[in-house]
Amino acid sequence: MQWQISGANSIQFKLMIPLLKFSKSNGKLSNRLIFSIPAGYTCPHAGKCHTFSDRVTGKLRDNPHGCSESLEYRCFAAMAEARFPTVRNARWHNFDQLKASRNIYVDQHPGSPENYYLAMKDLIIASLDAQPHRDTVRIHEGGDFWTEHYMKAWMLVAKERPQIKKFYAYTKSLTMWYNLRNEIPDNFYLTASYGGNEDSMLIRHPDVYKRIAYVVYTEQEAADLGLEIDHDDSHCFGDKPFALLVHGSQPAGSDAGAAIAQRKKEGGFIGYGKK
Repeated sequence: MQWQISGANSIQFKLMIPLLKFSKSNGKLSNRLIFSIPAGYTCPHAGKCHTFSDRVTGKLRDNPHGCSESLEYRCFAAMAEARFPTVRNARWHNFDQLKASRNIYVDQHPGSPENYYLAMKDLIIASLDAQPHRDTVRIHEGGDFWTEHYMKAWMLVAKERPQIKKFYAYTKSLTMWYNLRNEIPDNFYLTASYGGNEDSMLIRHPDVYKRIAYVVYTEQEAADLGLEIDHDDSHCFGDKPFALLVHGSQPAGSDAGAAIAQRKKEGGFIGYGKK
């Protein structure tokens, strides 16, 4: 299915763009739509989890650009892309079409190229409307808000689709969030994902970043920090920090890998699987 973009002043573009792809559920989540783009490539502020899956081969690369944060645990979303070509291809499809909508808008509106988020918003809405209705949409099982305009596009989507009760996302793009903090609609929920290169924002603006997710290695670590452990994203709609247990295939010899191995030995949580 394709869609013809309507931009500002209802001016239609000449190029048809394929709709974006959503999944319906995963091993952790059910009864919601899930939208993703490639992990790592779209995560400008990732730090402790900066992992990439090669677009063609799927091969994993840990922190290939030498960011200031050393890798502590692999991104679970990138691991899914490495393991499943269909997942990887769907996420790249979404990223490609979002960029295409931006580029076409800029070409067609040289006087106001900064408004390209309107084209992204229209593409997302058209794609959502083609899906079975769900009350909840998770944005970015893989990926993050790679530009402020892209984040704004999603906020406008939520504003224009109030019948969808909850749009939510984890993000390390904290400056973007701060800059748009007064434009967030009531059905749009952001959770700060600790472990990026903008973590200092969490200290400077605690009134903005009330929901913070911390990756921990053990249940005891969460207890020591006074954090509840989330297993179904329900804490993404609360007003306090929480913990996520590290899972997935971690680098050999890493502390994260050792923690998962110990939990497996003890019969504890090691990851999510489809029922």
